[in-house]
Amino acid sequence: MSPYHCFYIRMAPEVMQQLHGYDFKADIWSLGITTPELAHGHAPLSKHPPIKVLLMTLQNAPTGLDYERDKRFLKSFKEMVATCLVNDPKKRPASEKLLKQHFFKHAHSYDYLVHTILDGLAPLGERLLKTKEADLLVQNKALYKDNEQLS
Repeated sequence: MSPYHCFYIRMAPEVMQQLHGYDFKADIWSLGITTPELAHGHAPLSKHPPIKVLLMTLQNAPTGLDYERDKRFLKSFKEMVATCLVNDPKKRPASEKLLKQHFFKHAHSYDYLVHTILDGLAPLGERLLKTKEADLLVQNKALYKDNEQLS
């Protein structure tokens, strides 16, 4: 995925349109579009080319979560994402109001998250290196297989 592709995926409709400027509500949109990426490991619409992402964001209702596929997520999580991804920025909440939603009011503390998620996790550099090594191994196997077929 190109850097521009990543940029378009997270861009709020009013930023894309460039008609009347934009404010902090564009950041609320970005939160809503980034949250499903964190939950799934890939951004919504990431399989589409940048121009299609641009058109889909401007013309369609936002696609943050698939309610059928994402049954495992809390209702409050889905509501928070949907609240952030309202196309009309005037209807998106300010951060103060967003933080009063059930999802944020019942969130665990920073210390809890660090203890349960990060403790025991290898440093990011090590994890990235292992991922790159695994990717290289797959590429080498494919290259070796192609060379064998040519022989």
